[in-house]
Amino acid sequence: MLDGAGEARAGWSELVAGYGIRGPRRLGEAAHRLAGAVRDEGIVYNEYDGDATITRDWVVDAAPLMVDGTEWASLEKAIAQRSTLLDLLLRDIYHDQKLISAGIVPPEMIYGHPGYLRKAAHLDVAAPHALFLHAVDLGRRADGTHVVYADRTQAPSGIGYALADRRILSRTFAQLFQDCAPRPISTFVQTLRLALLDYAPPGVEDPTVAVLSPGSMSETAFDQAYLASALGIPLVEGPDLTVRDGAVYMRSLGKYRRVDVLLRRVDAEFVDPLDLRTDSQLGVAGLVEAISRGNVTVVNTLGSGVLENPALHTVLDAVARELLGEPLLLESVPTFWAGDPGGLSKILAEAESMVLTNVRTGEEIVGALSGSAALSGLRARIEAQNWQWVGRSLVQYSTAPTMLPGAADQPSSREVRGAPVSLRAFSLARGQSYAVMPGALGSVLVDGAAGRAMATIGAKDVWLTSAGSGGHVSRKTQSRTEPAEIVDAAAAPVRSGATASRDHVGVSLVASPRVLSDLFWVGRYLERVDGTTRLAKVCQSRYEELQRRSWAGLPKVVPVLLHATGWMTGTAGYLGTAALLETESGDEPADILTLIAKLTADRHVPGTIAYSRMRLVGAVRAVRDQMTTSTWMVLAPAERAISRLTRMLNTDVDPDTPQLELGPELASVHDDILFAVLALSGLQAESMVQDPGWYLLDVGRRAERAIALADLTAALFTDVREPDLEQPLLESFLVANESSVTYRRRNRGLIRLGAVLELMLFDESNPRSMVYQLTTMMRDLTALPDSVRSAGAERIVEDLTAELRRADPADLTAADAEGRRADLGELMTTLRGGIREVSDLLARTRFAQPRALRPLWAGQGADIDLTGGSGG
Repeated sequence: MLDGAGEARAGWSELVAGYGIRGPRRLGEAAHRLAGAVRDEGIVYNEYDGDATITRDWVVDAAPLMVDGTEWASLEKAIAQRSTLLDLLLRDIYHDQKLISAGIVPPEMIYGHPGYLRKAAHLDVAAPHALFLHAVDLGRRADGTHVVYADRTQAPSGIGYALADRRILSRTFAQLFQDCAPRPISTFVQTLRLALLDYAPPGVEDPTVAVLSPGSMSETAFDQAYLASALGIPLVEGPDLTVRDGAVYMRSLGKYRRVDVLLRRVDAEFVDPLDLRTDSQLGVAGLVEAISRGNVTVVNTLGSGVLENPALHTVLDAVARELLGEPLLLESVPTFWAGDPGGLSKILAEAESMVLTNVRTGEEIVGALSGSAALSGLRARIEAQNWQWVGRSLVQYSTAPTMLPGAADQPSSREVRGAPVSLRAFSLARGQSYAVMPGALGSVLVDGAAGRAMATIGAKDVWLTSAGSGGHVSRKTQSRTEPAEIVDAAAAPVRSGATASRDHVGVSLVASPRVLSDLFWVGRYLERVDGTTRLAKVCQSRYEELQRRSWAGLPKVVPVLLHATGWMTGTAGYLGTAALLETESGDEPADILTLIAKLTADRHVPGTIAYSRMRLVGAVRAVRDQMTTSTWMVLAPAERAISRLTRMLNTDVDPDTPQLELGPELASVHDDILFAVLALSGLQAESMVQDPGWYLLDVGRRAERAIALADLTAALFTDVREPDLEQPLLESFLVANESSVTYRRRNRGLIRLGAVLELMLFDESNPRSMVYQLTTMMRDLTALPDSVRSAGAERIVEDLTAELRRADPADLTAADAEGRRADLGELMTTLRGGIREVSDLLARTRFAQPRALRPLWAGQGADIDLTGGSGG
């Protein structure tokens, strides 16, 4: 950031001035706002911990990395040259193999690497470039030169994260962003979109393009979904696609739509269980055949992962001189291949100062972190299998300002300080050359041993200043030379003319069985969170009322309500609510608030609010490209509220920790959750296109609300209770169903069960009533296209509606000699069972996905590999 004289380097002056004006306190506040923006946008990444997948918030540095435009111009040229070279090398590997024949590239580097696919040698790539998208991981040394640590050519990730980082940073530091005027990166996405359209097979006028994803549990699932949304193309998974007559089709609303171009984010060996890995569940059987026939273009091409072999870094300069007639402009970190005698000697002598990689297995060992005995054993392994091993020298990257906690030697400080950084730059095949994104995805590193033995603690937006005097131009000047940043990818302009006719084709939303199922469960879990939260609020308010008032039946209300809630949600055993019913009136009540807090905050127990919210978020993430950009903003407060309550419960064990009272905090948490649910319901009603996915989401909501209403009605009123107990139960029932005000407007005096049932079961004007759920569900089902409509589901709903309307409210309130309202209980059982049958029928028919493929050699119970998504 500063030169030898202590002055700001080119491009950094506006940033330095901006930080200086704000001061440490305001910078800390801005960093806190930035972290909140990450949560509001739902920017996450997945980590694997054994068999579990842990979703964590993305971490973004509040201090962007400023790169001078003049410096970047030379780096851009070098990246484009490297991409061109790797493209030519990839073609040679799978076709002419002149470099191998000439001895420039040792065959072990190619055939011994898992990224090499023999099937790809027979595929004729008609596209102008074999390498469509290239990412390069590099760092800047203290002398200002850049070195490459790794090339990402399998399925490069990070563009979506770079876009998201730019979006939230430009909003959090709006004035600073305007003052520094970094070059926009959204133009790269527009170029990527047009390039994908151009890669359609010959003769295709209106191509359909999609992003092939390994699924929502992939490490970079957010990146894939965000990029697909920015491109305006569908995000699909293997089960969404099928191959018929040598062409690829997308399942959509019971029909098949041809797919012409796939941007691959699944590792190549997993894309076709027929021709490649037979245990893969991520690919499409027959995809290799479709590629070989020229009916679909897959980018990056199959087999491109072989270029990620770090051993190739030792020969790239020679390859450049052979293929390009010029030296390599962008050096790699000092790399040595043990298959070469000189490289083997260097590795054996300096193993403790290198990062050692087995290119066959991916095993990576930092020599400096290994003991002498371990290094001795490692040297023996390297000598025995020398061609498999590569050693790379540790390089100390230059530092840049950061505000991330945990950097350098100040793990909790929010002050600006220095930390090493690395960059991931992206290039795209365009025309006869490569277009480089005017920016990059930066990473903030913390020293481990040294160099690459560093842990990444967060991402950093890279602000590229325009070339010129001092490397910077004002926003006013920039507006005359290039478009301003479009921080909302959905607002990207549509090209006019001939391009526009091709541009619209890939943007229609996917309505595959998987997507429809996920949207249906978004509705189910949304309503489940809403209903359980309202019940928890009622339980708490009744408990607190018990502390203030003396009603004869009130002490029994809370146990009955809690047990009914536990029975409905399946948490009765976990909460121990049955024991509450045995408590005598004079006994000391159990810690009711703690039970309600557990019902609210325990993420590990199915049926709790936190668990249902977690499943809701999982379903939303699975269809992120279908949802509005505001979805995450309205969901975030619920997560923050639950986390706040969890921290409070976890600190109860420490008597010295000051605490807020649980009651007020619990009420605040429930309010925040309901706010999020109501806001998301509003988005569904006002901002989502009412397509088949919307209708099925609404069917899910109506089904869940109807089941909950039937369950609660049966639990509270099937058995006749004393009037002093039934009155507060009736009132609680109305409050939990958001109908108390309506009832009071229409009725005077005591609350009567008959009037309550009339309102909650038979009133078609009440959006909380049973008949309203059934009629709305029927409307939604009949609004679906013929290819998705389910006559069986419609018939069940129609029969349930008729059954409900035939019921006599007087019979429902009548009790038998045993004190039970048998007719009411039977009706609720019929309704509950019928609606669940509708859900099961839709799952078996309209949401059914292709059965999992199993290789012929796999016996029953054989393990199937479900991984394969590229995290690189």
